[in-house]
Amino acid sequence: MTSSSDQRPLVNRTGHALTSGVWMGAGYLLQGLMTVGSVAVLARVLSPEEFGLVSAAMLAINFSRVLSEGAIAPAIVQHPRLRDEHIQTAFTLSLGVSVLLFMLLWLGAPTIAALLKAPSLVLVLRVLACLQPIAGLGVIADSLLRRELRFRTIANVRIVSYGVGYGGVGIVAALAGAREWALVAANATQAILTTALLLRARSHSKRLGVDWPAARELLSFGGGFVLARIGNYAAGDGDNMVVAKWLGLSALGLYDRAYQLMVAPAMLLGQVMDEILFASLARIQDDRSLVAAAYRRCIVGVAFVMLPLTAVAWTLAPEIVYVVLGPAWSGVTTPFRILALGTLFRTSYKISDSLTRALGAMYRRAWRQWAYAAFVIGGAIIGQHWGLAGVAWAVLLALAVNVLLQAHLVMKLVPFTWSDLLAAHGPALLTASFVGLPAFTTALLLREVLQLPPLGVLSGTLAAVIALLAAVFAFWRRRFLGQDGTWLVAQIIEFSRKPLRRMQTSANGVQ
Repeated sequence: MTSSSDQRPLVNRTGHALTSGVWMGAGYLLQGLMTVGSVAVLARVLSPEEFGLVSAAMLAINFSRVLSEGAIAPAIVQHPRLRDEHIQTAFTLSLGVSVLLFMLLWLGAPTIAALLKAPSLVLVLRVLACLQPIAGLGVIADSLLRRELRFRTIANVRIVSYGVGYGGVGIVAALAGAREWALVAANATQAILTTALLLRARSHSKRLGVDWPAARELLSFGGGFVLARIGNYAAGDGDNMVVAKWLGLSALGLYDRAYQLMVAPAMLLGQVMDEILFASLARIQDDRSLVAAAYRRCIVGVAFVMLPLTAVAWTLAPEIVYVVLGPAWSGVTTPFRILALGTLFRTSYKISDSLTRALGAMYRRAWRQWAYAAFVIGGAIIGQHWGLAGVAWAVLLALAVNVLLQAHLVMKLVPFTWSDLLAAHGPALLTASFVGLPAFTTALLLREVLQLPPLGVLSGTLAAVIALLAAVFAFWRRRFLGQDGTWLVAQIIEFSRKPLRRMQTSANGVQ
């Protein structure tokens, strides 16, 4: 139930949060569209094994980034009294750790390749490792932009770097016959351009030096972040390690594409919510009732988007894979369909994770991340006996467990109960049921009876779903959205009207 006491303070912050969310959301949406476009081209030129080889190398690269950014970046964002000594020390530590990790990756490449049973991985990993110090140069600028809630700038950086990297260099290199090196070139271009744009957008002292009291503050502040992020990394990439080691690089290429298709909507909404909420909730962390109200409304909004989307993705999995990746990637369909069932889980736990980070419950968060990782890796090892489908089911189970663990921690930090959590999902479950069955029936009719091509089935079913959702908003908004959902929609509508009012006022002034 939404009380007036928690509604008034939230309204005061809604404009800023929506502004940040719109820019981050627009950035992720545009990047998502570019991702779909570039993957659609690359998947028709490159083989699953070539994708798998670079994905295997990125397992090591991503882990090194967790170590180089884990403690420093969140501490810069959240530190209540940031000084110049903190920034200089953080830059020095970030760059130093990045150089050290580059050397370790270079020397350890043969061992990593042997562990993953991929001898061709050595050279690819060593080339990608050269990007580690370059990425380290931009960590502090990125953190300062987040601290200042300059999400529009971050979104622009991501759009440009990804567009040039994958949409430009990657596709051109692939069409020229560069094979897996096209993906390496795309990664390198994206990393270099990201760092350059971040440093241009947010200047800071580049002097090297360590103020040891400041270093102790930063490391003690961010130590729990490192533990949690290592656990989160193991959970996020542990299944890929299992697939690479036991099922091979071709299987990893297929599985990684299925995983990325599933992650795309979760990244679009969940990552935006995660980045906005962490910075915003950290500012109101002393008012736990206000934090609980914000959390509840975010859960309502995310569930309303993700549950109907899950129903549509499960129904249209064959067509989505065919249209995006092409006919050579039909092996992606089954794992994608299974993983798509966890889209809500992946987005919801990001919201819970943002809250626990903002409230400083880092060590209680960390052991839950490690438990999640254990479920992913242990389940994937068992599931790989049944191929990619077995791994996908194991990951889905682990996601469900993680959602419950994170929600349990939230309930220890703010006044929120299991019944509140169930009630927050009620409107979305009703909407998903209302949309899901007609979507399934429409797809079955178009696919089996009319025998339309995949693009026709996809377009026709999506048109039917959009029509149903329009009817929900037009005629049954309160019944389907509930009180919190209606409030969110009203805030979004009001926010969208402000630019029009400013334009009208400006036009009247000219007249």
